[in-house]
Amino acid sequence: MSITAALADRPIAGVNGSISMITKGGLNSATQNLAIEYAKDGVRFNAVAPGEVDTPMHQNDPTDSTLQLAMRKATVKDIVDAVLYLVQADHAERYST
Repeated sequence: MSITAALADRPIAGVNGSISMITKGGLNSATQNLAIEYAKDGVRFNAVAPGEVDTPMHQNDPTDSTLQLAMRKATVKDIVDAVLYLVQADHAERYST
């Protein structure tokens, strides 16, 4: 399980993210390649790639942009829920009665 960033695959004009996205983009590629390599063995690789997350880091961001009106900020709970779902999904399918 990896946590990356949506920005690595979908850059936004005006957002300076090139340096940090080098690592996130590499993690995305590695996750995709590992998933293909180990699919035949039943091993799963997933990544959660949130966009903007409602944290103190973004509390002073402007709220009137078109992008922000179209997309709701994720919460930390949203990310935790996504990770838990992916981690438990295979376990639940394999061992449910």
